[in-house]
Amino acid sequence: MFRNGISVKWRRLGMVAGAGFLCVYTAFALQGQHGISALRAKLDKIQALHRKQSDLHLTIEEKRKRVKSLQEGQDIEMEMRRFGRTLPGEIEYKVTEPDVPSPDEDPKDRL
Repeated sequence: MFRNGISVKWRRLGMVAGAGFLCVYTAFALQGQHGISALRAKLDKIQALHRKQSDLHLTIEEKRKRVKSLQEGQDIEMEMRRFGRTLPGEIEYKVTEPDVPSPDEDPKDRL
Protein backbone atom coordinates (compact mmCIF):
# COMPACT_ATOMS: atom_id res chain seq x y z
CA MET A 1 0.00 0.00 0.00
CA PHE A 2 2.79 2.43 0.74
CA ARG A 3 5.57 3.05 -1.71
CA ASN A 4 8.28 5.47 -0.64
CA GLY A 5 6.07 6.69 2.18
CA ILE A 6 3.18 7.90 -0.02
CA SER A 7 0.05 5.96 -0.77
CA VAL A 8 -0.44 4.97 -4.43
CA LYS A 9 -3.92 6.52 -4.40
CA TRP A 10 -2.56 9.89 -3.26
CA ARG A 11 0.13 9.79 -5.92
CA ARG A 12 -2.46 9.12 -8.65
CA LEU A 13 -4.71 11.81 -7.24
CA GLY A 14 -1.80 14.26 -7.31
CA MET A 15 -0.96 13.37 -10.90
CA VAL A 16 -4.60 13.73 -12.00
CA ALA A 17 -4.89 17.04 -10.14
CA GLY A 18 -1.63 18.28 -11.73
CA ALA A 19 -2.80 17.26 -15.21
CA GLY A 20 -6.16 18.93 -14.59
CA PHE A 21 -4.42 22.11 -13.44
CA LEU A 22 -2.25 22.14 -16.57
CA CYS A 23 -5.33 21.66 -18.78
CA VAL A 24 -7.20 24.51 -17.07
CA TYR A 25 -4.12 26.76 -17.18
CA THR A 26 -3.62 26.01 -20.90
CA ALA A 27 -7.28 26.75 -21.67
CA PHE A 28 -7.09 30.12 -19.90
CA ALA A 29 -3.76 30.95 -21.53
CA LEU A 30 -5.12 30.24 -25.01
CA GLN A 31 -8.15 32.45 -24.36
CA GLY A 32 -6.09 35.46 -23.24
CA GLN A 33 -4.88 38.46 -25.20
CA HIS A 34 -1.97 36.50 -26.66
CA GLY A 35 -4.00 33.39 -27.33
CA ILE A 36 -5.65 31.84 -30.35
CA SER A 37 -7.84 34.84 -31.18
CA ALA A 38 -4.79 37.12 -31.32
CA LEU A 39 -2.99 34.59 -33.49
CA ARG A 40 -5.98 34.43 -35.89
CA ALA A 41 -6.09 38.24 -36.09
CA LYS A 42 -2.38 38.41 -36.89
CA LEU A 43 -2.70 35.74 -39.57
CA ASP A 44 -5.62 37.64 -41.15
CA LYS A 45 -3.56 40.83 -41.13
CA ILE A 46 -0.61 39.03 -42.73
CA GLN A 47 -2.87 37.66 -45.49
CA ALA A 48 -4.29 41.13 -46.13
CA LEU A 49 -0.78 42.57 -46.38
CA HIS A 50 0.23 39.81 -48.81
CA ARG A 51 -2.78 40.64 -51.01
CA LYS A 52 -1.89 44.34 -50.90
CA GLN A 53 1.73 43.54 -51.76
CA SER A 54 0.71 41.47 -54.80
CA ASP A 55 -1.59 44.29 -55.97
CA LEU A 56 1.27 46.76 -55.62
CA HIS A 57 3.58 44.47 -57.60
CA LEU A 58 1.03 44.39 -60.42
CA THR A 59 0.74 48.18 -60.35
CA ILE A 60 4.51 48.55 -60.45
CA GLU A 61 4.76 46.21 -63.44
CA GLU A 62 2.07 48.17 -65.32
CA LYS A 63 3.88 51.44 -64.62
CA ARG A 64 7.22 49.97 -65.73
CA LYS A 65 5.65 48.85 -69.02
CA ARG A 66 4.16 52.33 -69.48
CA VAL A 67 7.52 54.03 -68.83
CA LYS A 68 9.24 51.65 -71.22
CA SER A 69 6.71 52.34 -73.99
CA LEU A 70 7.11 56.10 -73.46
CA GLN A 71 10.91 55.78 -73.54
CA GLU A 72 10.66 53.89 -76.81
CA GLY A 73 8.46 56.67 -78.22
CA GLN A 74 5.39 54.56 -78.94
CA ASP A 75 2.78 56.51 -76.98
CA ILE A 76 4.25 60.01 -77.03
CA GLU A 77 1.81 61.37 -79.61
CA MET A 78 -1.15 60.05 -77.65
CA GLU A 79 0.17 61.59 -74.42
CA MET A 80 0.76 64.96 -76.09
CA ARG A 81 -2.78 65.00 -77.44
CA ARG A 82 -4.14 64.01 -74.05
CA PHE A 83 -2.52 67.08 -72.48
CA GLY A 84 -3.62 69.38 -75.33
CA ARG A 85 -0.21 69.71 -76.96
CA THR A 86 0.78 69.48 -80.61
CA LEU A 87 3.76 67.83 -82.21
CA PRO A 88 6.55 69.99 -83.65
CA GLY A 89 5.59 71.28 -87.08
CA GLU A 90 1.82 70.95 -86.53
CA ILE A 91 -0.57 73.88 -86.59
CA GLU A 92 -3.03 74.16 -83.76
CA TYR A 93 -6.54 75.33 -84.59
CA LYS A 94 -9.00 76.40 -81.93
CA VAL A 95 -12.63 76.27 -82.89
CA THR A 96 -15.15 78.21 -80.83
CA GLU A 97 -18.89 78.47 -81.18
CA PRO A 98 -20.16 81.78 -82.54
CA ASP A 99 -22.12 83.92 -80.13
CA VAL A 100 -25.62 83.15 -81.41
CA PRO A 101 -28.58 84.48 -79.44
CA SER A 102 -31.09 81.96 -78.19
CA PRO A 103 -34.58 82.03 -79.72
CA ASP A 104 -36.05 83.45 -76.51
CA GLU A 105 -33.61 86.35 -76.54
CA ASP A 106 -34.44 89.52 -78.45
CA PRO A 107 -31.50 90.61 -80.65
CA LYS A 108 -32.28 94.28 -79.90
CA ASP A 109 -31.60 93.72 -76.18
CA ARG A 110 -28.07 92.61 -76.93
CA LEU A 111 -26.97 96.04 -78.10
